[in-house]
Amino acid sequence: MQQYEFKIKKSSNFTFGGKIGLRILVGVSVLVASLVFAQLVSANNLALGGQKLSQIDDAIAKLAQENNNMSVEIAKAESLTSLSKKAQHMGYVIPSKVNVF
Repeated sequence: MQQYEFKIKKSSNFTFGGKIGLRILVGVSVLVASLVFAQLVSANNLALGGQKLSQIDDAIAKLAQENNNMSVEIAKAESLTSLSKKAQHMGYVIPSKVNVF
C-alpha cells in the first residue's frame, strides 16, 4: 500500500496577488484612509459653520428686538400728547385767539 502525503507546501515568497496586487492593495488602503480623513474634516467644518450661523441668527434676533424697542420709544416721543406736554413744560402756551391776516 502506498502512503500519500497531502501536505501543502508553503512557498517562502508568497505575496497576496504578487507585487502589483500588493501595491494596488496599499494604494486603495491609503485612498480609503484619505477619504475617511477628508470626510471627518469636512464634517467638523460643517459643524463649526452651523455653530457660527446659530450665533449670527441669535445676534440678528437680539438686534431686531432692540430695533423694535427703539421704534416704540421713538413713536412715544413723537406723539402729539408727548410733544404738547414738553412744549408746556418749556413755557409755550396755547394761544387763546389766532389772528389771520
